[in-house]
Amino acid sequence: MKSDSILLDCAQLIGTRHPEDDGWLLISGKRISAYGFGTPPPEIQEISHQIVDCSHYLLLPGFIDVHTHGAAGVDFIGSNSDGLQHVSQFLASHGVTGFLVTTWSASRQEIINTINTVKSIIGKEKGAAILGIHLEGPFINPTRAGAQSPKDIRPAEESEVIQYLDTGLIRQITIAPEMIENRWLISECSHRGIRVSAGHTDATYSDMLAAAELGVRQVTHTFNGMRGFTHREPGAVGAALEMPELSCELIADKIHVHPASIRLLVKAKGLQKVILVTDSTSGAGMPDGTFYIQGQKVVFSHGEARLKDGTLAGSLLTMDTALKNLVEVTGIPVEDCWICSSKNAAEAIGFIKSKGLIRAGMHADLVLLDSNLQVWKTIVQGKIVYEKR
Repeated sequence: MKSDSILLDCAQLIGTRHPEDDGWLLISGKRISAYGFGTPPPEIQEISHQIVDCSHYLLLPGFIDVHTHGAAGVDFIGSNSDGLQHVSQFLASHGVTGFLVTTWSASRQEIINTINTVKSIIGKEKGAAILGIHLEGPFINPTRAGAQSPKDIRPAEESEVIQYLDTGLIRQITIAPEMIENRWLISECSHRGIRVSAGHTDATYSDMLAAAELGVRQVTHTFNGMRGFTHREPGAVGAALEMPELSCELIADKIHVHPASIRLLVKAKGLQKVILVTDSTSGAGMPDGTFYIQGQKVVFSHGEARLKDGTLAGSLLTMDTALKNLVEVTGIPVEDCWICSSKNAAEAIGFIKSKGLIRAGMHADLVLLDSNLQVWKTIVQGKIVYEKR
């Protein structure tokens, strides 16, 4: 055991059943072997190949981003395996240990190419692990397309979609549930254990009730790309806030969602129903400038990504900043907010038995943060993949 055992000592453990300031955690191979509080027992120290002093650091389950289109100059649609590796390493530098490769509305061939690229790299990532694919479109409502390509939006036809689902890589799908042609897909995905999220949707409140009965359990980038709330027609936003079975993605960059709306969401849903996401594009981590996404000019400036008409085109957010913003905006400590960056996502996409918590036997997917919630180290399945220098 000693050859591949890492002892993280003197850390503030968050994500255990009972958070403690003076904790230790033993990694053996790819998994958490044991953890405890106070001085590690002598037998634990003896079998540890490497001991890392984590004094003044927080040890959390690694972040899981279920909605990212790319980063560091790479868009997942049209990327190759080198590009995915580059993003994997970039995400790890921001505390992400697992993510879903998220598509735009694109042609059938472009989606197939992206799936094949994921197949070529999954299990061989140099940074954050690819946990699967999130299809955000093309089965959405063109009236709520946002920055997505209208020409590629289309109804869900079985001859196309089953090909994607049969790969076993699709973990989440965003659709407009009010569109009759898409309703069969809700039931099909629910049967297969694939998370169905309502997004880029003009659904009314009653549409959302019907969708939940079919199996919709999540709302994509809540408040954005959906029918808003009024007192006579609560719409998709009202459904997201009021229906207990719906979890809510949140882009906590303070641009997509006003701080007051973030607080409202947390009060309405509770932290256990909020999933932090970035919705990041290739501009995340890049200097300000002008780029093209799906043939559309996008300006990256002052932390925002916008089309020429001002429409937001994804974000430039990273998960560590999202968590920090949530803590600052709500005033809720990280000891409680962490579930929004780890546990809730793991549960949503079917990984809660191996990821998203600190428990013996689970994958050693961990992030160490300093007191300012800046990433110090990121560990993916027992391997330190990022260290701040």
